[in-house]
Amino acid sequence: MRHRSIIILAAVTLLCTGQALASDATSPLAGYQFSALIDGPVPDSLQTTLSGAATDLPKPYKDRCHVQQNLTSTTSSCLYGNLSSKTTIVLFGDSHALSWFPAIEKLAIAKKWRLLSLTMSSCWPASIPAWNPSTNILMTNCAIWRQSALAQIAKVKPYITFVTGTRGFATIDASGNVLGGDAKTSAWKLGMAVTLKAVKKASKNTIFISDTPISTSSFPDCLLNSLDSVQNCATPVSTAIDTDWLTVERDLASSTNVTWVNPTEWICNTDPCSPISDGALIYRDGGHLTATFAVQLEKPLWAEISGSLN
Repeated sequence: MRHRSIIILAAVTLLCTGQALASDATSPLAGYQFSALIDGPVPDSLQTTLSGAATDLPKPYKDRCHVQQNLTSTTSSCLYGNLSSKTTIVLFGDSHALSWFPAIEKLAIAKKWRLLSLTMSSCWPASIPAWNPSTNILMTNCAIWRQSALAQIAKVKPYITFVTGTRGFATIDASGNVLGGDAKTSAWKLGMAVTLKAVKKASKNTIFISDTPISTSSFPDCLLNSLDSVQNCATPVSTAIDTDWLTVERDLASSTNVTWVNPTEWICNTDPCSPISDGALIYRDGGHLTATFAVQLEKPLWAEISGSLN
């Protein structure tokens, strides 16, 4: 009976955790229910591919259309999908935006649209200084790249522009002081409003996608060392999801009159959040999705936005 009591207590704790995040009627997760993660071994089909997770990357990493700090930019057009199409859609943002490339490329192929991918590592879409906390250096090339990307968007006049970026950004004020807390959030909101205004002016439809949940496990090492228990590599909902930041993103989308997409439940639908979905490893590291998993997001993304397109 003692073991049964422990199981019941764990279930009650799980429910309370989910309610704490979703019970507020104004929360971005209002009405959302997290089911318990059922533990089990890593599927045999996934075990053989785990070691390659770090290289499970979207195409723009491999063809260098994704701008990286230490690599020379490509001279290619960075166009994908139906290159002869008169309808262009755009993906714009940092490396977290690039995580969406497999899903958006699949959408472009399905609709016979042309896709322009505009992404840069550690260069968030908000029009604010990009501070690199690892090197304590202001990335001046980010602002140059961002303005160039916005100019390209203005030129192609997309049917849809998808905009997203990491919540793990860092920025500074005019005096060079690294911002934190409310000051950092305020700077982001002002900068993101500037970016969204420019994107809206050029695009028929602007889709602002919230940042994805994060993982605290190191992949693929965690699962490789825990093949009998997926739950050992799961992340608690309270850690994976930043409800306050989701609220900031939602409210900004509302105030700028752009379509907001909250992908949280597509990536984390249990507590703790599973590292695996439909036989695919979700993350290749703490904040970036594997290309194999990300392509699965095309259907829910289209279902979410199709009714709002002009």
